[in-house]
Amino acid sequence: MKRTHRKIAGAAGLALCLGIGLGYRAMTDPAAEGPRGTAAAPAPASAPHPPTPAASAPAVVVPASGAGAPALAADDLFATLSPRARRMAADWCGYGAAEILKDALAREAAGKDGHAANDGEPPSDGEQVMDAARAQRLQDWIRTLKARSDVRSQAIGDYLAGDTPSRAHLQDLARRSTDPMVTALALARPCKAEGCRMVDAAQWARLEPDNLMAWLAQLKDREPPPEQLSYLIERMGRDARRADDYSLTLSQAVASLAQARTPGLLQTAESELLSQQVMHLPLLTLRPVLQACTPGQTPAAPAGACAHIAGLLWDMPHLMHRALALAFARRSVPADDPQRAEWARRGERYELLSEALMDANATAFEHMLDQSRPDLCGGAGRLHELLRQVMGTGEWERAAQAWAAASQPQEALIQRAREKRGGSSMMEELPSVDRAASGPRR
Repeated sequence: MKRTHRKIAGAAGLALCLGIGLGYRAMTDPAAEGPRGTAAAPAPASAPHPPTPAASAPAVVVPASGAGAPALAADDLFATLSPRARRMAADWCGYGAAEILKDALAREAAGKDGHAANDGEPPSDGEQVMDAARAQRLQDWIRTLKARSDVRSQAIGDYLAGDTPSRAHLQDLARRSTDPMVTALALARPCKAEGCRMVDAAQWARLEPDNLMAWLAQLKDREPPPEQLSYLIERMGRDARRADDYSLTLSQAVASLAQARTPGLLQTAESELLSQQVMHLPLLTLRPVLQACTPGQTPAAPAGACAHIAGLLWDMPHLMHRALALAFARRSVPADDPQRAEWARRGERYELLSEALMDANATAFEHMLDQSRPDLCGGAGRLHELLRQVMGTGEWERAAQAWAAASQPQEALIQRAREKRGGSSMMEELPSVDRAASGPRR
């Protein structure tokens, strides 16, 4: 039954655990297959493929909620929907959300995925409504950002849009701006068409030589020559004093745009968009650096640089960052180094908080979707609030709050985390990791 409700939640936009607290499950060890970034927020959904509506289809106006939140009007996104879909949009809490639940249950009873698109079928009425609502709300956010005069807001608007013209404009903004975040956003939204000129990846480090992530950006999407890799790691160890990929700044900016406070289609659409943005900037490719930090590798990292990188990554705001920090420390801090004990304590802290966060999210999920009587509209409201909180503080802070409120003893949570790693702690290597880290993928 839980699996059914999780699929239904996805169809209804209540994907609580898509972006929160999955760092541990998504990457038991970040070196096993190379660090992966979570997907960046997509461009507005493509136009749905609904049946031609009847001439008598009712008008759709989704009321706005919250100060400054415009209404979702019956524009081109909604005008092509079927009469049933338009009724769902017009009365989301009274009719639409329940119909999505009914459709998902019927699909599962027929042995199909709860989401029609996952079976390669045309989207259902409910999916079309959500596609249109998400696209409309995303357009509202982009218009709000573009109406502001500062370059950073303009860049975030281009980043969220993600289409070919927006990517080209973002690259141009980055080349002309001295704001390092604009460069970081441009590197995360590469060109997709001829005539678009990418910003130089080295520009970020020229603007912020003290930022570890600026040096790592030069390793993105390519295997560097050994001499370049050695140079970059040496600069990371010598010049970097902090690590900021601007993911928290971006999530805070996006969360501030989410103004819906009343349950309804607008709030549900915002909840889906926020869930896609919890950790949105793709992680930079760390495999070459992690390899160089493994004893016996060639080229070998400069002495002390890898432990320094680990320390900087540990201060970042998401679970994935902390897992990467532990992966570096495992390889670079010798067993007889006094710092090894401190890293072992950090590993336990990671295990403890990641498990506490999973428990907290599971509990929240069950409250949002009571198995006997799912409240999809109310659930979206609770998810909306939770996501805005996480995006305001970062995932690690949310995990710390979850542990403070946890009922399970510390030892049980740590043991459960280690069982997922075959009994190993976060500061112990796994055989599969040793093999994966021994050389570049072919």
